[in-house]
Amino acid sequence: MQEYILRLCKEVERHQLWDKESRLLLAVSGGADSMALLGLVQQLPPEWQPQFAVVHVHHHLREESDEEFRMVQDYCRSQGLPFFAEHWTEESHPKSNLEMAAREFRYAFFADMMEKWPATHLATAHHADDQLETILMRLVRGSTLKGISGIAMSRTFGRGQLVRPLLQFQKDELYQICGIAGIPYREDSTNSELTFTRNRYRNSIIPLLKVENNQASRHFGDFSEDLQDVLTVVQPVVSQAFRSLFNKVEADWVLDLTGWKACDVSLQRLVLSHFVTERLIPAGQLFRRSQLTAIMDLIENQSPQKQISLAGGWQARKRYDKLTFLSPDSVKIDFYDFSEVLELNKWVTLPSHGRIGLFHNDNAVSKELPLEAMIVGISDESALMPFTVRSRHSGDKIVLNKNQPFTKKVSRLFVDKKIPDEERRKACIVTDGEGRILWVPGYAQSVWLSENDKEQTRYRLIYIK
Repeated sequence: MQEYILRLCKEVERHQLWDKESRLLLAVSGGADSMALLGLVQQLPPEWQPQFAVVHVHHHLREESDEEFRMVQDYCRSQGLPFFAEHWTEESHPKSNLEMAAREFRYAFFADMMEKWPATHLATAHHADDQLETILMRLVRGSTLKGISGIAMSRTFGRGQLVRPLLQFQKDELYQICGIAGIPYREDSTNSELTFTRNRYRNSIIPLLKVENNQASRHFGDFSEDLQDVLTVVQPVVSQAFRSLFNKVEADWVLDLTGWKACDVSLQRLVLSHFVTERLIPAGQLFRRSQLTAIMDLIENQSPQKQISLAGGWQARKRYDKLTFLSPDSVKIDFYDFSEVLELNKWVTLPSHGRIGLFHNDNAVSKELPLEAMIVGISDESALMPFTVRSRHSGDKIVLNKNQPFTKKVSRLFVDKKIPDEERRKACIVTDGEGRILWVPGYAQSVWLSENDKEQTRYRLIYIK
């Protein structure tokens, strides 16, 4: 037992997981892994043992859950250890993604207890075999570089740090610890069910790897540590490039494609991987390498406008020299089948964005406007009422030049100006009483409008985006 305690002390020291002044919460499910962790922490020398308490979640998913709860509770009582538990009741269970929902509930409780107890660290019992399973699963599935680096020894969590002090311990060793110290534990009966992906790796694939080399889990752990070291070294370069290329606009992200294309392709991949794993996808949701490839292909595609769907409800939308990552919560309103007559000296609120109105030139509203207001003048001769504001229609045409009185399609106008599709759909059209297009606010005005001569101008069309 002493050998295992000394190994744990070395891991704590090498990775600076905690010190004597720390306050540690131990996540204990009742299995051999977490009970072994609890037993080891109990026996740490005074100089390595922080103040600690036990946290447990009763998921109410299996019949033996009650037995596990009582065992952990009774053990803590017998040892005089602080014990905090939370119940995830059956009526709270979702109909799908049960495993993910259970994890989210569990870690939300842990974060809450870190605030209430309070704690500086949360420790879980992830071990070397868990690391092997995780890396192998992500490699096979196709993960990002950070994904295949595996489980980190520590990371920021709640008000402090989440630490995994057993990552260098193999599963068999944890069973030995429980046996030597007489520590009780319970086996999860679902661990043998092959319906779960991790269980198939654990029970069918991993044993074959260990037949080839019984130190496979240790070697995968070394690989994980080496790769995480490499990522740590290159992170400042990647972060700097990310800040120069990406811009956050409310809930969305915009990538400058001009600057992007000036970067080396290796840096591009690293920056993109950093973006999707650190900023784009919610915690706990893994982003597959195939999606990174899809984004790279989208950027290189010759089409100036194209979009793809991404994990987590996100969308990547390419519009000329920009690539926008639209969040699931972004509301993009299309401006279809809208039409309203403009009443004099009244505003019309547009369903896409902004407002528009027709005002007498001497109206007070037309003289106190924000700087971003767009204004065009209308003379008596061109005032063929009533004016109408509407959405854009297929085949819309506008006369732009008095000397060349041919029409130009509004759609062609947008193409020439490189206007993104979503902006085209939001564009409004102002027509006169004969249906002639007078104005496309923000983009073009027809020859039927005055040259803004104050003496000729009787009306003003005002658009505020």
